[in-house]
Amino acid sequence: MSEAFQQQQYETWRDAKLANYQAKPESVFVGINDPFRLSSAEKTAITNNCRHNGLSFIRVAPCDNTRQAINCLNSQLGLVDFDQHLCAEDDGLVVIEDTHAKKKGGYVPYTNKALNWHTDGYYNQMDSLVSAFSLYCIRPATEGGENQWIDPEMLYIHFRELNPDIISALSQPKVLTIPARRDGNKIVRETSVGPVFFMEKGSQKAKMRFTQRKRNIDWLESKDVSDALLELNDFLSGDSEIHHQYRLAAGEGLVCNNVLHNRSAFVDNAQQKRKLLRGRYKNSVGNY
Repeated sequence: MSEAFQQQQYETWRDAKLANYQAKPESVFVGINDPFRLSSAEKTAITNNCRHNGLSFIRVAPCDNTRQAINCLNSQLGLVDFDQHLCAEDDGLVVIEDTHAKKKGGYVPYTNKALNWHTDGYYNQMDSLVSAFSLYCIRPATEGGENQWIDPEMLYIHFRELNPDIISALSQPKVLTIPARRDGNKIVRETSVGPVFFMEKGSQKAKMRFTQRKRNIDWLESKDVSDALLELNDFLSGDSEIHHQYRLAAGEGLVCNNVLHNRSAFVDNAQQKRKLLRGRYKNSVGNY
């Protein structure tokens, strides 16, 4: 494919993306009447929000079995091929809370600490990346626990328009390495090597694999990569029209195509302990 054709293809996709993008969180909320039986309108709205904005917020009417309800809702959106990560339970969901449980011990998502910018499953192999995830809030924290997010497609457009060299540097196939995770002498997760920005094979849309972690991470040593990371992290630390933030209330959740996100630290008390349900999946919502 010629460079000119690639640019033309990019511009067509970019223009369509910008035309459909909704900048305000309230524009992508969908009220769910019955999570066990989504209406055609509800399913279409969620799918379109994910296609155009990377995510959709949901409000779910109270029900007796929240876990089953969220699993059923996700499956109706095609999210059934869940990521079998170390803390996943049999249905693919996991409780996100501040806990000292042995299985979750040492992993920052299961503490009350802040989470830096990342995409979920960035440490997976390239052929088993997380393409979508869901969050559902059973109880918010007493204070904090707010999420920020950026649609990776919008971030790709931002940097390609600003300086294509940044995209080129971070699209190198071995730019980001996450070393293998060991439990004693046993390898529990293999080394993961891949790009930050890449084009998804099926949709030919920009995707992202990224973390701001400082330990157990190896970046390709080159000036262009160092310069690109400086630009990226500087942008993430600021504010822009594509930075968004929201604190989920009880009964609210989101379904997304693995947007770049972070989380502020939070405070619990005995009466109100933050509790969310998260699912991770290998396919995108809508599959484009």
